[in-house]
Amino acid sequence: MTKDKRKILYIAGIIVGICIITSVSLHIYYKNRWYPGSTFNQVDVSGMTYEESVKEVRESVAAYELKIKAREKGSLNISGKDIDLAFTSEEKLKSLFDQQHERNVIQAFFGGISDKKVNAVTYSEGKLQQILKKSEIFTGSGKYKITKPQDATVVYSEKKKYGILQKEVEGNQLDEAEFYEAAKSSVESLEDKLDLTNQKKYPKVYKTPGLYKDDQELKDMQTAYNQLLLHWIQWDMGSDVTENLTPDTLKDCIKVDTKKHTVKINRRSVGKWIEKFCLKYKTQGITRTFKTHSGRKIKLAGGDYGWRIDYDKVVKQVMKILKKVPEEKAIEAYQKNPTEKNAQVLQTSLKPVFSHKGYRMDFKNKRNDWDTQNYSEVDLSAQEVFVYKKGKLVFSCTCITGKATPDRITRTGIYDIKEKKLTKTLTGADYSVKTKYWTRIMWTGTGYHYSSRGDWGNWSPSYYKTAGSHGCVNLTLSDAASIYNLTKIGDPVFIHY
Repeated sequence: MTKDKRKILYIAGIIVGICIITSVSLHIYYKNRWYPGSTFNQVDVSGMTYEESVKEVRESVAAYELKIKAREKGSLNISGKDIDLAFTSEEKLKSLFDQQHERNVIQAFFGGISDKKVNAVTYSEGKLQQILKKSEIFTGSGKYKITKPQDATVVYSEKKKYGILQKEVEGNQLDEAEFYEAAKSSVESLEDKLDLTNQKKYPKVYKTPGLYKDDQELKDMQTAYNQLLLHWIQWDMGSDVTENLTPDTLKDCIKVDTKKHTVKINRRSVGKWIEKFCLKYKTQGITRTFKTHSGRKIKLAGGDYGWRIDYDKVVKQVMKILKKVPEEKAIEAYQKNPTEKNAQVLQTSLKPVFSHKGYRMDFKNKRNDWDTQNYSEVDLSAQEVFVYKKGKLVFSCTCITGKATPDRITRTGIYDIKEKKLTKTLTGADYSVKTKYWTRIMWTGTGYHYSSRGDWGNWSPSYYKTAGSHGCVNLTLSDAASIYNLTKIGDPVFIHY
């Protein structure tokens, strides 16, 4: 054997000897001690004797306090005494100690023996639950406000003049079950700190928004929102007067549902705006000052004469326009530069749809909507009819109007001539009568017409009260012909007492 080989063997022998001595020493030292890296309920018992570890665990349990950190600088401290925390027995501790010594201590230095967390404490789960439920960080207080999570959504920007994305609100509303489980786990492991703000460790302990600003679903909703919003609808009312439905109004008519991920136009809200628009130009039924044949000035209301925008047709018209998606380039141009010029590209021009029209539309005085030169008048008290042409009385005659009962009375108000027929058969629940020179006043069936009744000789201003018509203005044949020829469709008819 060479000198070098002897040297190598000598060194190896020394190393082996050291290892053996070290191993024996470790086994002797740790024979009645906990192995390195040993913990019991978060208490480090490494190198302690069994008796020392028991004492350490007992003292740790007795002094235990859990400090909970919450969002918005919230906090909660729970002491072991608050929840009746106690070290129950030494059985589990002794069992772990014995199991550990069935293995070689050397393994502890190479990860062969894992750190064990054994629950050997008891506590009142009911008291823990009550403390958590009544805590400020769960229920809130005057100093600590609970904010519920809010979905990211689409909102109208007054500055940009279109729909933008509004960031979600995380809030600080705890999930009761997750909160309890996190606290319970910390107590059972005797952990002294619980950081609820650690989202990686406790991702579900706080209630979360359903939509986030970066979600594609929300971006799609924003597109749909602006497709509904960016409409300008203009009605030309005449005389350089316009009415406009713009995004400033439509923003309040669009419903964004972040739960269902939908964006819809609220027909009812649009309808309310259209209703105001219609009422703004409505003159039907308003009170007008009228000078009677006797020169007496009276105020007369009711009837169907005047202007009325067709609400139902306008609603359908507007909804059809709003459901039509504007050109993408036009939307992009407006969002890039929300000028009046770019808005006009997105504008739809309309004419108002009227269900009834008057003689003229006076925007300064709504009552000045009838032809003051050409009209007829029915004086129910006098039982007479008067026809005016070009501002002058050209014809008058007696008449018999509706019987003074609720079902046959001739209604007062301001109407217009709606229909003219040389012959017509009038029908009702208990009659069917052929007549001539029919000049309709009301769609309910009232009109001027010839009546072949044989009691014209009994006529008097009060005769109608007992022998009146079914509501029509009865006339003799010649008088009916004159009124038929002197009036035209659209002429106002004033019926009064």
